[in-house]
Amino acid sequence: MPVSGGWTLTRASSYSTYVAVVARGVAQRGVIHSVFPAAANIIFPGGFVLSLNAITSPRMPNGLQLSTPPDTFPFPVLRAGMSVLCGAQRLLIEAVDCSIDLSCCSDWDPHIERPDQLDMKIVTKNKEWLLKHVPAMDLQLTWEQSVHNVRSMAQYLCGRGVGLTPTGDDILAGWMAVNWLLYGPLTWFLEACQQIVAVAKQQTHLLSQCWLSYAAKGDVATPIKALLDALTKEDDAQLAASMEAVLSMGATSGRDLIQGIVLGLVGQAIHNENLIHQHSI
Repeated sequence: MPVSGGWTLTRASSYSTYVAVVARGVAQRGVIHSVFPAAANIIFPGGFVLSLNAITSPRMPNGLQLSTPPDTFPFPVLRAGMSVLCGAQRLLIEAVDCSIDLSCCSDWDPHIERPDQLDMKIVTKNKEWLLKHVPAMDLQLTWEQSVHNVRSMAQYLCGRGVGLTPTGDDILAGWMAVNWLLYGPLTWFLEACQQIVAVAKQQTHLLSQCWLSYAAKGDVATPIKALLDALTKEDDAQLAASMEAVLSMGATSGRDLIQGIVLGLVGQAIHNENLIHQHSI
């Protein structure tokens, strides 16, 4: 809505816990990196990327959700290179006289929640259900993805494919996400995630680097978090709904993310079979 001085006041509805820290802090200046009909990405000092999203967009781990739909102000008038000021519960885009009020935002935690007791029988059953709807891709690394092969997997996938985030990057994000569910912050797994992040810095673009770095810490978009939760439950309706929500993410990203989740689940099953075989010899 217009306010005095020609500024248009836009309200934000919610933000991630990462954005909350920036929003409540001292004002700092950033620059718009890229703009889309329902999103804009803003880079701040220190490499922090804020994802400014329309109300219908998925909640990202670095997301700030506006109360406006896609293709409405401010998205049509934003341009890469515009200066942005954020802090003290306000985001200002001076070039288009846009003032976004952050004072009434609720916040969400993008971190993957692991149940105290993970029932692998349920997870395995739900993996088989997923495989019926999103078949596993024919990857040469599918059957040999121990921690020793993570760097090779990352080098093979990172930056590969089409989309705003390349197919390979989304697969890696899904792989890290489901392994956070399976293992949590075990040392070997954290080291594996850092290998992926290191490869990403060499092989893919800034936005993919950003989202892979969040996945490496166990932080993901809300639809992915919901799908991981559904994998731990005996509720086919919840699993189906959460799968569809992920599939709706971007033109190809949702399916690629699920491919990564399936890749991780298949790899975990093969790892367990190998352990059983070794102990039976």
